[in-house]
Amino acid sequence: MTTRSSHKFFEVVSDVFHPITNAGIAFFLLTMFAERNGIVMKTVYFVIALSFSMIIPFLYIFYLKKKGDLDTVDITERMQRLNPFAFSILSYFIGFFVLRFSGAPLIVQGLMFCYGSNTLLVMLVTRWWKISVHTTGIAGPLVALTFGFGPVIYLFYPLIVLVGLSRVVLKRHTVKQVLVGGVMGLSLTALQFAMFFS
Repeated sequence: MTTRSSHKFFEVVSDVFHPITNAGIAFFLLTMFAERNGIVMKTVYFVIALSFSMIIPFLYIFYLKKKGDLDTVDITERMQRLNPFAFSILSYFIGFFVLRFSGAPLIVQGLMFCYGSNTLLVMLVTRWWKISVHTTGIAGPLVALTFGFGPVIYLFYPLIVLVGLSRVVLKRHTVKQVLVGGVMGLSLTALQFAMFFS
């Protein structure tokens, strides 16, 4: 049983480490600090990545919410996730090709590709079962940041547990759902980076 203050704390954790927010943070760090490009090109790559990973998907979710197709922007209903997932996957893959043809660093391309491929798998599973996108959405970027900055990022891996715990406490997911989401984010992103983007 949780107190009102602890419940509020986990609400803040869930909101701050929202998958869309995580994308913006990860791409900012990777474009600005992981590669030796000039500030102009760093900014260009960041704007491209931010647009296709965060701004465009968020605007579409906000549009669906305003239209009445979504109950909340958190999209707690499993079947309501399919439409936003499909749109986001399209946005991620377009973003990947834009980054690729603009000569963005491989690690930035890799994270965008992983957003598309990981979300595609999550969408397919979502037709039958609800996976925690929050834990997938914190684990994947942490793996990409590990490839970019090295073992120091391991210090931030407990965030996966904290985010997963927040989703369970808020009764948005079961323990199994957050575990599967976290494992998928870690393993799929690590595999793709090791094979194609390292």
